[in-house]
Amino acid sequence: MRHSGLLLCAPEPGLSCFGCCPPIRPAGYDHADHEPSLRRLLADNTAAIREAGPPAKPMTGYWCPGLGFLDPAGKTVGCLLHPARHQGRDLRGPTGYQEKCARESCPPSRAFAALGGESRDRLAALCQGMDSFAYSSPKRNPVMRLLSFGPEVAATAAGLGLASRDELMAWDWLAEADPALGWLLARRLGEWGAEALAASGLAGRLAREAEALAKRLGPPPPLEQGELLGGLCGEWEARTWRGLLGRQRARQAELARWRELADSGSA
Repeated sequence: MRHSGLLLCAPEPGLSCFGCCPPIRPAGYDHADHEPSLRRLLADNTAAIREAGPPAKPMTGYWCPGLGFLDPAGKTVGCLLHPARHQGRDLRGPTGYQEKCARESCPPSRAFAALGGESRDRLAALCQGMDSFAYSSPKRNPVMRLLSFGPEVAATAAGLGLASRDELMAWDWLAEADPALGWLLARRLGEWGAEALAASGLAGRLAREAEALAKRLGPPPPLEQGELLGGLCGEWEARTWRGLLGRQRARQAELARWRELADSGSA
């Protein structure tokens, strides 16, 4: 094991994620879909900041003038204005999005942070050899897709001792299943076993579980009452209930009933 302080944004030298840069993007946007044109833009940004310093005007559109190449080879993409590159000085202010950039996080990064050190090391090892475009892409990087199902599912997968990224790529359910069902999947893996993650047909099996549970839960009431789900339970559980019920709020007694129904058996 290397160390337990890995961050998904930059788990090792030469590997970085820029999926959230800039912090305003169209739904479903993937930088990897526009790699040739983006490489030209990033090269221009890098040259402009090297020659003239930080931009003086706020960014417009979906491209940030502070995003560029962190290495001469053009393999690693990141923020050229980040305080980590300027002895603690934060130069992101002129972009107009400094505050949003500073607080930005994504479900995979939060799942990664919740993992134990050994699981983090194992998953990061599967990403070795990728450049920033591939690493940042949920389409090209199966580790990112795995983490979107939450830390419990990711930890179970890491415990299988995958030897290569190709093994993870072969899990069709990562692209087919709904990540909002990650909490339910983690619950079911206690019964199905960790090996179910590598079995064919898992996406359909999970969808049938979700459909059966939704029927047991019954239709939602016309008016929501109670606390926000995010305050009653963890992030991944809340995502599952929102996906199954379309609910944002619940009472504690309701949540207890839902959990009982979730544990009442597989479909």
